[in-house]
Amino acid sequence: MTQSIAPARTFAVKTLAVSVFLSLAACAPESAPPPQATAPAPVEMPAAETPAPAPKPEPPNPERLAGLNPKEVQALVGEPTLVRRENTVQVMLFEKPSCVLEVVFYEDHPGDYFRAKNISARTRQGTPVDASACLTDILPGGQWREERN
Repeated sequence: MTQSIAPARTFAVKTLAVSVFLSLAACAPESAPPPQATAPAPVEMPAAETPAPAPKPEPPNPERLAGLNPKEVQALVGEPTLVRRENTVQVMLFEKPSCVLEVVFYEDHPGDYFRAKNISARTRQGTPVDASACLTDILPGGQWREERN
């Protein structure tokens, strides 16, 4: 009888071991399929906003020079290419290939300060041109010197 119990006991232990194994296997999480390599979804970047262009500055008005003395005119326009003085008259020329801006200063009375009284523009050949357009060509960036700083 000892011999008949041993095989039954062995069978029971094996059956118990298999049942425990199957029970544990049933509790294990299902195996997921291996992850597939996929490219990440493209991230849409918002389009860079281009700033609105700055409003174009008004062309310089040559009449701003009227009544100024020579030093004040140079502070706004820059160095003249020619200065000529005769008695109570002083002339400054500001030249570019496209035009010549002429500022004429007068002394109302001898010994007074020179004041700009006449502002005109012409081509190098002497044909009158728009003084504002000429001044825009003469001024770097088309702006008065004090406005560029």
